[in-house]
Amino acid sequence: MAGRPGTPLRATADRMTDQPHAPAQAHDEAPTAPAGWQVRLRQILWLLVLCFCLTLGLNLAIGFYPVAALEALLIGILLFALRQVEQRPRLAANLTAVALFAVLTLVMVLNQGLYDEALLTFPALLLFTQTFSSRRALPWMLAAMLLVVVGFFVLDRTGILPSLPRQPLPWRRLFVIALVLAATGLFVRLISQDIQRTMRQLEEGKQALEQSHAQIEILAQRDSLTGLPNRALAKDRLSQLLQQARRNRDMVAVMFLDLDNFKTINDSLGHAAGDALLCQVADTLQGCVRDSDTVARLSGDEFLILMGGLQEEDAIVSVVAKLTHLLSQAFSVDGVDVLVTASLGIAVAPRDGMDVGTLLRHADMAMYQAKDAGRNTFRFFDPSMNESVAEHLHLAAALRSALGTPQLELHYQPQIELASGRIIGAEALVRWRHPELGPISPAHFIPVAERSGLIHDLGAWVLHQACRDAQHWRTQGFADLSVAVNVSALQFRRDDFEREITQALATSGLPASALEVELTESLLMADAAYITNTLQNLASRGVRIAIDDFGTGYSNLGYLRRFAVHRLKIDQSFVRRMTSDPQDEGLVRAIIEMGRCLNLQLVAEGVEDAPTLTRLRQFGCDAGQGFHWSPALPAPAFLDYLRTHTPSVA
Repeated sequence: MAGRPGTPLRATADRMTDQPHAPAQAHDEAPTAPAGWQVRLRQILWLLVLCFCLTLGLNLAIGFYPVAALEALLIGILLFALRQVEQRPRLAANLTAVALFAVLTLVMVLNQGLYDEALLTFPALLLFTQTFSSRRALPWMLAAMLLVVVGFFVLDRTGILPSLPRQPLPWRRLFVIALVLAATGLFVRLISQDIQRTMRQLEEGKQALEQSHAQIEILAQRDSLTGLPNRALAKDRLSQLLQQARRNRDMVAVMFLDLDNFKTINDSLGHAAGDALLCQVADTLQGCVRDSDTVARLSGDEFLILMGGLQEEDAIVSVVAKLTHLLSQAFSVDGVDVLVTASLGIAVAPRDGMDVGTLLRHADMAMYQAKDAGRNTFRFFDPSMNESVAEHLHLAAALRSALGTPQLELHYQPQIELASGRIIGAEALVRWRHPELGPISPAHFIPVAERSGLIHDLGAWVLHQACRDAQHWRTQGFADLSVAVNVSALQFRRDDFEREITQALATSGLPASALEVELTESLLMADAAYITNTLQNLASRGVRIAIDDFGTGYSNLGYLRRFAVHRLKIDQSFVRRMTSDPQDEGLVRAIIEMGRCLNLQLVAEGVEDAPTLTRLRQFGCDAGQGFHWSPALPAPAFLDYLRTHTPSVA
């Protein structure tokens, strides 16, 4: 086996040469000789030296001087080869093979021809040649040996060089044969150990490769965190379910599940806790479905549930109810009870499509509809959702084109100090007039901007334009006015938000005290540490902070104490009904009293008539805005309003 070209031992030997950077003079020279190969060659050369020293002593003792002379010459050659092993191992091997063949052939000539014991060494010499010599040496060595054997046969048959053994056999012949066999056996054992070692290494490498392939297959089809099928495997299984559904004429349900507010949990408890929560959610989802169903993790906090062989949609609803119930129970993560809710979108084949891509897309649309509906709920796909998505994409493209054009402009609604009636500021409100669609409500295009990522560019434009307009008012003699700018939660959470405000103030020249940033209550309930630092930094620069639409969110007094808040803006839904609904009137009055206790200014939105204004003044509200004084006006019209309604407004 060691003599076959292509085996590991042969491949190892073929990689050897005399010098690492020697030019390739023959195709059978290889780059370098490994240290283990050189050690083995040195061991064999010393073994040969020892054996021929013994036979040399024996031949000298019995008077075979010609043979002894040949053996002495061979020993010298072997010793020379030993000196070459370190630097030129290939030369040492080739020299040894040729010298052995030549000397052994001459010994056969001087002794008994084909009956000489030297012939026994030819198989071992072939093995040596194949293992240690160059790639083309074996055929030449074999051909030479065959030629020698044929030559001795011809010489014997012609009587020129008879090969008949002497009679009786001398004891020397027994000793030499035993020595040849022992040396050959030892040589074969050494080579076989190398072969066995190489085979073990190959087997270990094969097993490691198989394990690697198995691991790669797992990574390619499984989520590394939860062990659930990943997107690729889920698509494959959905394809199989659809094929079965075509044959059996039944239904397939595709449920797209997204955890609500997972980012808040991940940021507050850490990513390790978030991963632990995802694993618990994965186990819970698997416990809600049949063994034949598939629960997959797509990415982050998104999961996919595939159910086949359904006869009616009631089975889907029952699974959704079970999911909702189990997810509503607290999960224990690092000793903390965490509440989780999920938004679920459902697409059903064949009603909503019969191909993988369509069903996944429809389930995704339905999931976003569930989020828009307040989260912690589910929605089945409806064809109208496609129209909604198309409209969203069209509107997002139009809004991107409108940025930086006259289609977008800021309107300003004046804010009035109720005690004196003077104008103390204005709220900046963005307006969009599409050239074909006409005016588009902010309630319509702001959510589109948030989903498409345009809210950052839009918010930056509003901030810079409002600062420029406010500074222009100051140059026109209205130095006491401030401008209030609404900030989206997505815009506020960007790392460059503080830098954006600093740049807007610097480029416009507006003092920081003349800028008010309006935030929603829901924003203040998440990422408390980041929000605290950001608001404190803004307040330290002089920027004022207002809570917009107060009363419609959590209305938590804790964050009012914790954050650097200056003003509360009472939501217009309460203000407009306060003269007709005693509960709303009581709520407005309670908010005003609470704000005064916390040394916060109160601004009432949606003041539309005199009775409401009178009641607000009685309650001690500081300021108001609404149609009672003016709607939101374009910048030039607002400046005219300032000029005609200063110093007092009725």
